Amino acid sequence: MTLIKWSDEGGTVRLGLPSDLDLAMAQPLLDSLRAGFAASQTVIAEAAAVERVSTACVQALLVASRHAAEQNRTFAIVQPSEVLAEACEDLGLDDWLKQWSQA
Repeated sequence: MTLIKWSDEGGTVRLGLPSDLDLAMAQPLLDSLRAGFAASQTVIAEAAAVERVSTACVQALLVASRHAAEQNRTFAIVQPSEVLAEACEDLGLDDWLKQWSQA
C-alpha cells in the first residue's frame, strides 16, 4: 500500500496523495488529515497524482474541508487530478471541489 507523503514546510502541512486512493486508503487519508490539522493551521492536499479514488476518500477530503471551515483553518486541494475532478462531478461535488482547490 502506498503511504501518504507528509511534509511540514514553515507551518504548512503538505500531504502528497498517492495515485491509488481506494477504499483501503480512506482511513489512512483521514488519519493523515487529522494529524495534519493537529500539527498546523494549514493543510494542503496535493492531488495531481490521483489516478483512482473511492467515494470514501472523497468523503475524507470533504470532512477535512468542513473541519477547516468550522475551525477557521486553511485547507486546500492543490492540482486535483482529472480523475478526482470527475469523481467529484459524479458525486455532485464539483462546486465543492472548485471552492477548495488551487491550480
